[in-house]
Amino acid sequence: MRLPVLRAAFAARAAFGARTASAASAAALIALSAHAVPDARSLVTDSAAMSQLVEAVSYDVMSEAAIDACDDIGADAVPAMREAWIAWRARYQIAPMRVVLTRMMQRRSADAPWDKLVEPMRQRVLSDPQACATLAREWQGGGKDVAARYPQAGAVARAIVQANLVMPITPLPVAAEPARGQVLLPSQVIALTEQRGNWLVISEEAARRKLGVVYVKGRVARDMRRPENFHLQQEQGDRIGGQLIHLKFNAEPWVGREIVLRGVVTSLNRLSMDLGHAALVTDPSGLTPSPLPQTPLARVEVPLMRVSSAPGRGLADKDLAAIVVHGRANSIGGTRWEEDVLFLLRDGSVYRRTEMPPDQLDVAASRRLEPQQWGRWRAVAGGYEMQAQDDDGRPVGEWKREPHVAVKAWPKDTRLQGNFSRSAFNGSMVTGGTSSTRGIRFTPDGRFERSFHALSSTGSLQAITGTVISGSSTGDGSGSTRTSSSTVGTGTGDVGVSSGTRKIDDGASRRGRYQLDGYVITLDYDDGHQERLLSFPVDANRRSVFVGTGSYDLEK
Repeated sequence: MRLPVLRAAFAARAAFGARTASAASAAALIALSAHAVPDARSLVTDSAAMSQLVEAVSYDVMSEAAIDACDDIGADAVPAMREAWIAWRARYQIAPMRVVLTRMMQRRSADAPWDKLVEPMRQRVLSDPQACATLAREWQGGGKDVAARYPQAGAVARAIVQANLVMPITPLPVAAEPARGQVLLPSQVIALTEQRGNWLVISEEAARRKLGVVYVKGRVARDMRRPENFHLQQEQGDRIGGQLIHLKFNAEPWVGREIVLRGVVTSLNRLSMDLGHAALVTDPSGLTPSPLPQTPLARVEVPLMRVSSAPGRGLADKDLAAIVVHGRANSIGGTRWEEDVLFLLRDGSVYRRTEMPPDQLDVAASRRLEPQQWGRWRAVAGGYEMQAQDDDGRPVGEWKREPHVAVKAWPKDTRLQGNFSRSAFNGSMVTGGTSSTRGIRFTPDGRFERSFHALSSTGSLQAITGTVISGSSTGDGSGSTRTSSSTVGTGTGDVGVSSGTRKIDDGASRRGRYQLDGYVITLDYDDGHQERLLSFPVDANRRSVFVGTGSYDLEK
């Protein structure tokens, strides 16, 4: 008997931290309904009825996350699964319920309300090779009967709107007149900018005078960080366009669908355009493709798991000529030190996405799925020259001299001693940011302990008004804590509020035993999980060591 993946995951949410859609959430939403109108109050204040709305929408969120994860895996059934999901959403009118609940939850928090559901569901699917086949069977069977399982969900959503707890959903107008003219694709945004110039946000009337009415076509996608922001994007197989057409209306009912819209361009640059005063075109037969040049679509970056193999089954030592590295400071949006690591193969090819030890790189799969990550290299006096490849594996550009230098592997069972750390600052002193330090302490007996410290604070711009909001988090082998505080400027003086310090865990997930061998560090943690990461000494005296994705320097 097969196990319904979504149903099982839904029942086991607490096991992987996705309790957002629980009765507790429903109770929190009910607390917002104190001023409900009498006709709607009975439903809005009914915890059982509210839970049905929360459960129905959460099932939709988890379904979308699961299908996206199957797409990342490369499951053949994804197109059929997505079409079945889109039809299921329309059949049970899921989109209006999701809009209402999202807006309701945003009143309680400024964060995207579905974060705690999406990532755990994605990881559940990615870690189970059979999940996508099971999901495909579920969607081919029609998915969950929401009307039977949650009969009050739709009524609760309507009651919330009637009670004026959220703004009503504004329907998208349908273009009344026949569509005539040329239709633009997202990949033509750059050409349009080169032809007409770019402009910042302008009014719809000004946009009409500047460019007139335009027709655009693309697939509707959402910004998960901003639940009510949507855009049109262009897709074709494993390729996707880098330019977007941002929509100024809630496009929840059309997520995943390719649609044609009429509107005016209220903002235009080489990366995107904003479409205002939009209307849905139901009959695009009178439109012709715009002759503007299209920017080539780029390959979608595949998840690392699709180009990784089991330890020792990837790139063989005999095929690896060298591992080279180059470090540089990056001051864009903060200050941090970054390293570029490359694998040089003896056949003259170079691999650029070095997020795993070389013996776990599935060379054949990588060349097939991500040829743009490969190129050519050759040795020259005092260093190397390299040439890149495009998305189809063709050489592109000239040979360029690279500043990279070769590193050595760890002798088997090497032992280290001391505290190694790396620091970064993201943000600015004006608007605020986060400074962080991550460390690893090694001892000669083979033990290690990871640590971190992060401090976030508003900047000088807010401090002028007397407002300072900060938070910190600290963790090591003894446990981790979080602290937050705020001072808010008011017309009558400053008001300080502090939440104190909260301990999160006992630190077992940050301490354990380490082993160095070749270009690998294996970390066996005291809580039972293991990490196997790329590692090497950056310098000859081992005062800087590379672990995972960056180098750590020995503290004095």
